Amino acid sequence: MRAEPQVPLWLWRWTTLGLTTLLVGLTLLAAVLALGAADPPRAGPLLWQDDFKHGLARWETQAPPGGRLGAPAGALILDWRRAAGPAAQAWAVTPGPAGDYTLEVAGASATAAYGLVFGWRDPSHYHAVVLNGSGYAQAYTQRGAERVAWFARQQWPHILAGAESNRVRIDVRGSAVTVRVNDEVLAKATLADTAGGIGVLAAAEAPARMVFSWVRVWAKP
Repeated sequence: MRAEPQVPLWLWRWTTLGLTTLLVGLTLLAAVLALGAADPPRAGPLLWQDDFKHGLARWETQAPPGGRLGAPAGALILDWRRAAGPAAQAWAVTPGPAGDYTLEVAGASATAAYGLVFGWRDPSHYHAVVLNGSGYAQAYTQRGAERVAWFARQQWPHILAGAESNRVRIDVRGSAVTVRVNDEVLAKATLADTAGGIGVLAAAEAPARMVFSWVRVWAKP
């Protein structure tokens, strides 16, 4: 009866070492990606972030018509307490960086439309990117009574439905703007007057609740 050939000890050791090295490498790669190494480049280091734990001193705000706006528990909460019309908006804005910047906000609502604003001059002159829990998104420029869409309202597959939290981000490089939702590119546009106020905006046509978890801004100092 023939004996089975024995695998050399050195081959076992090299195989074990190779597998261990591969596993360690994969673990390190996963950790680096989790820390954001694969994220698209931002406009600079983190300039500031606000999770609303210290109130609303930074912000100029407009509460929902007939409702409430506040930050009682470390988030910006908007409540529409009665049925409203299409123009029943609420917002919080603050001065934006002078040069290029990246703005990202996180929010959740099952029924309100919500997102971010930039290039804010006043409540009738700004750019906005908004979405809702039904999976629709749009981007537009408000010029007085005129609203010009640069991403027409439509369903988009990367929006988390219902009351799940979504992240909306813009990268502004001069007049070039790239919009991302949950890290996926939604739209690109060339816009005038991108400098100005930045912040969050929401609207509801019926009783609704909106929660903004945080706002983050990256820019070169």
